[in-house]
Amino acid sequence: MSPPPEAKARARLDRLYRDHARSVYRCAATRLSPQDAEDVVCEVFVVAWRRITEVPPYELGWLLRVTRNVMANHLRAGSRRAALVRRVTGVSPLSVPDHAGDVVGQDAAERLLARLPARDQEVLRLLVLEDLSVPELAEALGCRPNTASARVRRAKERLARLYAEHDRSAETPSRTPSPPASPPPAAPSYATVGATASTREGTTP
Repeated sequence: MSPPPEAKARARLDRLYRDHARSVYRCAATRLSPQDAEDVVCEVFVVAWRRITEVPPYELGWLLRVTRNVMANHLRAGSRRAALVRRVTGVSPLSVPDHAGDVVGQDAAERLLARLPARDQEVLRLLVLEDLSVPELAEALGCRPNTASARVRRAKERLARLYAEHDRSAETPSRTPSPPASPPPAAPSYATVGATASTREGTTP
């Protein structure tokens, strides 16, 4: 008696992860931080679970194509966050080098935004990331345009101060010797991927 379809699907996903997770991670890590690369691995194998019956015999090529698509989403999100900081702080995009470790890179942008009060984060994300006008922003926030404008001004001022602090600290050389480089982390465990799939699908792969 052959195993039920769900058991066969689970077994195939197990094997896909075992055989190819590190290749997916290495592909993602060429453009993303280690943490983001781990997130990409989880998302890729969630997609693989959802489409397990569609995975072709050339499995790695298919998985890497999914990886590139997921990476593109992460990079677009990171670029929008960096653009938000540049726009609010007045830093010209032309003055910011387009490479890892730039002055207002994606990681720095995310950290700066995360330090703002939740109300300020909401205002800036709606204004810049969703490209709302002030009247549209007022409608979204449920307030008058004058109030929305005041909230935008305060949020921009706070973000500009945080950026100035970040800029000063980036220019100050550290007196603490850098720790030796550690080897890149392994791809996230299959348990992590399974938990992610369970959360998104409402079932265990």
